[in-house]
Amino acid sequence: MKHLIAGLSAFACVAAVTQPLAAQSVADFYKGQTVQFGVGYAPSGGFDAYTRAAARFIGKHIPGNPTVIVQNMPGASSLTYVRYLKAQAPKDGTQFGMFNRGLIPKSVLEPKETGVDFREFTWIGSMSSEMAICYHWAAKGHKTLEDVKKAGGINLGDTSKNSGGYIYSSILRSMSPKNVKLILGYANTGDIWLAIERGELDGNCTLYSSLQVQRPEWIAQNKIDVLLQFAETKHPDLPNVPTIFEVATSENEKKAINFLIAAEAIGRPVIGPPNMHPQRSEALRKAFLDTMKDPEFLAFTKQAKMDVDPIAADKAAKIVADIIATPKTAIDLARAYMD
Repeated sequence: MKHLIAGLSAFACVAAVTQPLAAQSVADFYKGQTVQFGVGYAPSGGFDAYTRAAARFIGKHIPGNPTVIVQNMPGASSLTYVRYLKAQAPKDGTQFGMFNRGLIPKSVLEPKETGVDFREFTWIGSMSSEMAICYHWAAKGHKTLEDVKKAGGINLGDTSKNSGGYIYSSILRSMSPKNVKLILGYANTGDIWLAIERGELDGNCTLYSSLQVQRPEWIAQNKIDVLLQFAETKHPDLPNVPTIFEVATSENEKKAINFLIAAEAIGRPVIGPPNMHPQRSEALRKAFLDTMKDPEFLAFTKQAKMDVDPIAADKAAKIVADIIATPKTAIDLARAYMD
């Protein structure tokens, strides 16, 4: 009987200790914590800038108001960081971060090389959407794709096959191989823009937001003619410019193109490790959306000329699932576009 009483007493002590821990609220957990908002790039650059902007304000929207610091983990276009989140990061809600959305289609095209499935991660949201364009230097007088064809073609410049713009240039070239020539090897975007101004190149394919921020005078002074926009719906600034889906002819082409560009809708994606603590992940999702409409945050990003067009976690996760579910025939065509 003494042993039984002792055993019950020990059980009661354990229960008394573990019960408060099990019932710990989200706010109690985060109070006094340091949370890492990671990014798969070195300091400076767009992904780092967006991460730091969100990290500056999200702490006040997380229950318990933890301290939020930025952790840079560059490598392989942010794949190093994604792999870290998958295999090593704690799942308790103290680490999450931003990566390059271009890895999503790449994870399907090259599954052995990437080694991740983005459906498995805890999606928190996306800070903005992106939309790419192909444009032509206006002084050359070719305002449309038809003008380019009549003139005998266009020379587009880029850095390498690993650049973000290469996807769009290669799609355009694949659809009109006689009229589009790609010239690779430029050191950076600045060199490409200088070559365009000098007349060495006819144009380039890039994110529209990049030109809006870094070359706004080109748009304001009509120095470029946008030939094509890579989106399902037209940008308000470009009502007369065709979308890639108006140019594509077959359904398989459209599916292949959508596979390659759909991730632009989640231009600045934020994820946590797989199987993150459920209550804390929900709290982080709410904190993320609350941050995206925080007046102080919006004033800060406006001054920094950052586009903010947030997407909730469930919508971002569905976009990812749809990309991965693309039919094999379309994926094979997408792979051919990228050669």
